[in-house]
Amino acid sequence: MARPIRLHLSWRRNGDGFDVALAVNRLLAHGHPVWWCQKPQGAVEAGDYLLEGPAALAARLSALGLSATRWSGRLPQGARQLETPRICLLAGRASAYPYFAYYSLCLTRLGFSYDPVGGSDIARGALSDANLFVLPGGFATWGLDTSEESPGADAAVRAFLEVGGACIGSCGGAYYLSAGRPAWTGTLWARPRYTHEYLQSGTGIISLRLADDLLALGCPASVEMPYYHGPIYDDPGPGVEVAAVFDGLCLPGRLGIDNPLDARRFQREMMGRPAILRTQGRRGRAILFSPHPEMGDLLRKYVALDGYVRRYLPIRGRPTMEDTLRAYRPLDSPAFRLVLNASHALMDTPGRRRGRAAEPQRVQTRLANPLSGLRLFTETTSRLLASFPLSDSRGHGAVVQTVAADLDGRLAPAASRLAKALRLLSATPGREGQRILHAWNHLAAQGTAILAQGPLSRRPVAERLMHVELAICLWDVWRRLIEAELVLAPARSRG
Repeated sequence: MARPIRLHLSWRRNGDGFDVALAVNRLLAHGHPVWWCQKPQGAVEAGDYLLEGPAALAARLSALGLSATRWSGRLPQGARQLETPRICLLAGRASAYPYFAYYSLCLTRLGFSYDPVGGSDIARGALSDANLFVLPGGFATWGLDTSEESPGADAAVRAFLEVGGACIGSCGGAYYLSAGRPAWTGTLWARPRYTHEYLQSGTGIISLRLADDLLALGCPASVEMPYYHGPIYDDPGPGVEVAAVFDGLCLPGRLGIDNPLDARRFQREMMGRPAILRTQGRRGRAILFSPHPEMGDLLRKYVALDGYVRRYLPIRGRPTMEDTLRAYRPLDSPAFRLVLNASHALMDTPGRRRGRAAEPQRVQTRLANPLSGLRLFTETTSRLLASFPLSDSRGHGAVVQTVAADLDGRLAPAASRLAKALRLLSATPGREGQRILHAWNHLAAQGTAILAQGPLSRRPVAERLMHVELAICLWDVWRRLIEAELVLAPARSRG
């Protein structure tokens, strides 16, 4: 057998694009040794990777548009080998579509595969195959036994944490990992300022100032992202690391929930207080996000369309506003880097739980026709887009028409490209391929069910356009994930 080689995969050399993370996490999924370089040394910047694999690995990465250079000699100081994350994503009643879909977008763009789970799955032991449980926003705030109507789910999460499992929670998921209400895990032994009546804060786009060296790798000193009533802590208590604090209110928001966060409340109650927390103790390990890094530029774009564009259109004119909207990058949201770093940090901790891969036979029984799911998802998305009243061609209405026309031009090509990728993966899926297809089938079914509902067609136009673009972005990232899987998976795992 040929001796494996080591490669240096640099963020800077590859334009700081998330295809770097996509490749790294696909390689981890197939057992390739990967080192996360936490300190700069020579050609290595903090956050870069060293990869180990066969001589053909550089050519495979090149096929994905990535440049990697041969690494000889010892590992650089501060290089830590990563454990493969085996992720379960809460995607039941407590975090129904679109809540979990934002994390699906973020995780898939970063190259992670995941198993979608609801409360009944958790109560039956679904977390036994995982080492990382991701809790999106939604209604985990009430506890999983209650919100999922699944007695035993809360106890199963506590047991998972007690034996070394780790959690990432955003907003409602962060509340659930805190202390102060029945059914919460108390992993973070601190009570948010608002517990049950959490709507008293508001919504908008905020900026965070980062304080944690690992979570900040590859990020500037501050990062912007959506905020929707996430927990506000006065005193996080001992043994807790404040990884970021609230730094500024960029834009109040009304999208989805008409409850804009005003500047006075932000200054009085949030400025300088913890926004991201890391905790480790007897009740488990977790990273808690009060805001929503997973929503990133997608939600920010439509908050801007709903408010910023409406306000500044008379001042700067239509071309400038349309350029502003085109420049948002939902697939490359800067805040996604925080989710990537959080996963790496939790997979680089002594005492971590090593998840085991689900058996292929178990996954195989769940598979439906992925192309059928895509067809239904596409049809409902197309109908939602066609339902928009676009008769107003002046002012703000003209900008809305431009956004809708852009989505209309992207919809069919994105679906077609994903259909091609699904056919190729379905032919020889292998264990990881089956896992990807199962998660896709779940996502497509949930997205179709929600987009087909009548009430959504009566929501404000910016919100409906956002749902259309969310679907298109999901198709794009799943296609990229599958293409990377087909290129990087060893041939034996696809047979």
